[in-house]
Amino acid sequence: MTAALRNRNVEESPTIWSLLIDAGVLPRHTFDGTDPDAELQAHRLLYTLYARQIAAPWEQHWQRGTEQTDRLRRSLEEMWDAGERARLQQQLANLPSVADFAEWATAQSQSHSSNVQHPLFAFLRDRATYAQLREFLLQETPFDIYFGDIIALMLPALVDGAKAELATNLWDEMGRGIPGRMHRRLRLDMMAELQIPADVHIRDLSRFCVEELRLANAYLHAVTDRALLAQAMGMLLTTELMVPGRLEQQIRGWRRVGLKDEQMQYLIEHTVVDPLHAHGWMENVVLPLLRAQPQLMPDIVLGMLRRLEYAGAVCDRMMVLLPQMT
Repeated sequence: MTAALRNRNVEESPTIWSLLIDAGVLPRHTFDGTDPDAELQAHRLLYTLYARQIAAPWEQHWQRGTEQTDRLRRSLEEMWDAGERARLQQQLANLPSVADFAEWATAQSQSHSSNVQHPLFAFLRDRATYAQLREFLLQETPFDIYFGDIIALMLPALVDGAKAELATNLWDEMGRGIPGRMHRRLRLDMMAELQIPADVHIRDLSRFCVEELRLANAYLHAVTDRALLAQAMGMLLTTELMVPGRLEQQIRGWRRVGLKDEQMQYLIEHTVVDPLHAHGWMENVVLPLLRAQPQLMPDIVLGMLRRLEYAGAVCDRMMVLLPQMT
């Protein structure tokens, strides 16, 4: 990305953003891996815009979008989406039948390199220090902190079993009506135990690697753009199919360094509810949609592939970042 854009931020004059967009300073290679600094800046911008869109208008960081910031967001999203669809096109050319989809998707998710077999999870379980485990939990904040909102944003227009399944998932996220058991509250409680600021994802994006921001932005983009709802369903399907085993390794690592179970209820809670959600997502959301609209399979699978690859990149980056910490 050009120097003109590298040093900009979303608080600047809308006129400046308009001039930057019109001048073509958003290069087509922003998301192709050839300019890591450009991609990092782009994902910081996107994450800031999504966070402001989700925030309540009385929150300090909320800001109404303008024509210029909306154009900026759409320009970045269109480049990102087009590049990813082109890059993954070959993998979308040979898809299973609807009848075989559940078995195929489960195998794709559970055998993927980002799943529990990635060396990262043995590292977290057996060797990571308190500081390294803390950094890993901090790095996952941009996505985890908004998971309940991501589910809620998928609900409009869904009907019948799909809507009921998402409502059940959201009900679990909401602690089944008990404020202190809400998953966001449990995460904030664990962050407080670890002395991680509750607003770190808003206040200091420089703390997060591009891989984590890319993963979070994939979900936030997919649920704030209704055209990508099928992709969002694929992303959430792989999430529910993979998360429990990975979390169990983290829990064992935290116990090894002395954290008590009551201090990490956020992690423990997900090992109980997520296996149920994985079955529900497949049987009540994805398969009924595919039976009714089989032409959506490429979009659902594209969401799966993007989530798997982005999560794999996070794991690879953590295996570089965490061992370097003292």
